[in-house]
Amino acid sequence: MSRHLMAAVILLVTLTAVAASQAAPQRIRVDDKAMAAQIVTKVPPDYPPLARQARIQGLIILRAQIGKSGDVENLQLISGHPMLAPAAIEAVKQWKYKPFLLNGEPVEVETRITVNFTLSDKPPADGVAGDAPGGLPSAEKDGTEPSLPSDTPDPAVPRRVRVSSGVSQRLLVHKVAPQYPPDAREQRIQGVVVMKVNIDKDGNIYNVELISGHPMLAPAAIEAVKRWKYRPYLLNGTPVEVDTQVQINFTLAG
Repeated sequence: MSRHLMAAVILLVTLTAVAASQAAPQRIRVDDKAMAAQIVTKVPPDYPPLARQARIQGLIILRAQIGKSGDVENLQLISGHPMLAPAAIEAVKQWKYKPFLLNGEPVEVETRITVNFTLSDKPPADGVAGDAPGGLPSAEKDGTEPSLPSDTPDPAVPRRVRVSSGVSQRLLVHKVAPQYPPDAREQRIQGVVVMKVNIDKDGNIYNVELISGHPMLAPAAIEAVKRWKYRPYLLNGTPVEVDTQVQINFTLAG
């Protein structure tokens, strides 16, 4: 009889512990706007000199884990240019939040943080890294492209067309594999780097922009893709420039 009683006590203690753990989750996901209201110390990033010189702008989106004390404990890059991402990460590491309370108890939080790097001739606005008071230039906000130059020979034939990655893949004639960065290999960093590329009428890549990918992997991917070669894309028999996406997958065996 005592064995049955002991088993019942153990079961009761186990169920109580499970219920307690379910009632007080270790970490909850909170909307970025809600967490923005919790910030008590916000350190602006330093605009990287090389990125400023190259007029590189854009958004850095980070996944952040914030401890019960309000300290930023972990950051992961979701998307952003590799020349801007390290500065954003270094700054956000120093941010401080008010503890997020759930039923009166502080809990760990997972959220997203966006850092905006912009450049212009105007003074900087609060919360924006760089020189521009607003966000990205209008052409980058709405995804539109500059108008065709006045010397375009035939307005009926667009200067550039957007094609899927599958279509552009079939035009690829020379592919250079990226070198796995030693530091990334040592830290067992893996993942996919996604890039937007512009291909000229001769099939040469003349512009590469990072869409997403780990900052320790992205430079190697960009450097390799710049040397890829495609067959010209023909539209009604006329070669045109192409806008497409390229993905590089970094994986480690074992």
